[in-house]
Amino acid sequence: MKNSLSAKVRAHVQGLVQQPPVVRLRRRYPRTIHFLANRFSTSSFIGLPLTLLIVIFLFNSMLLSELTEEIIESGGVVRLDEKFTALLFGIRSNWLSQVLYLITQLGTRAAVFLVGAIVSVLFLYRRRYIPLLAFWLVMAGVGLSVRYGKTFISRDRPVDVAYYQEHNYSFPSGHATTVIALVGMVAYFLCRHYQQPASRRIIVFFAVLLIGAVGFTRIYLGVHFLTDVLAGFMLGTLWLLLGISLTEIASHRKKWANAKTGKK
Repeated sequence: MKNSLSAKVRAHVQGLVQQPPVVRLRRRYPRTIHFLANRFSTSSFIGLPLTLLIVIFLFNSMLLSELTEEIIESGGVVRLDEKFTALLFGIRSNWLSQVLYLITQLGTRAAVFLVGAIVSVLFLYRRRYIPLLAFWLVMAGVGLSVRYGKTFISRDRPVDVAYYQEHNYSFPSGHATTVIALVGMVAYFLCRHYQQPASRRIIVFFAVLLIGAVGFTRIYLGVHFLTDVLAGFMLGTLWLLLGISLTEIASHRKKWANAKTGKK
């Protein structure tokens, strides 16, 4: 479509590179300008899509850093967390707690190994080794970053409101970090397989629903504060973006190598 995002981006970039100051820079620094122009190309992942992912990654990293600093230094954020936890505790019901306890298991280590086993069998059968490697690198990174993040911040969990007992520190939420990376990677793989827009919208909808549900369970069940979950989502997003980038870059390099050698 003429009005598609890709067409608009190409038109804006084309107009920019034809401006007199840019033309002079292109003549003086052709390689640098060519490299920068390629960062806005919509023809492959290593162009505009990768540029946007890098921007989101950096912005998300800044937000996570700011939130962590607020937890360490700001009493206002802590009081807001405590009020929100108390609000949910005041409306807690036993039947809903039991339902949410089941849902929260989607963010556990057992869920990672179960889903990971299914993903591993499918990718090994189809000889898709790069996505498989990316998946397990992401999940390993999630586990290590949560473990050392909890140890570094050493934030205590909510007091006297937990539906069940957890025995490690609170910040960031390991369940929130895990579910956004786990469900996000699976949704990404499914979107690569099912390329129809309607199918992708359904996949993304259910992925967001599951991620949001697990995050809410951690607060409702009184085992995490709101900011623990937000930090977990941010940290998990960083690993998710890294996993997607690794897979797409490897796929691009493979297509480029095959095109160079004449393979299909």
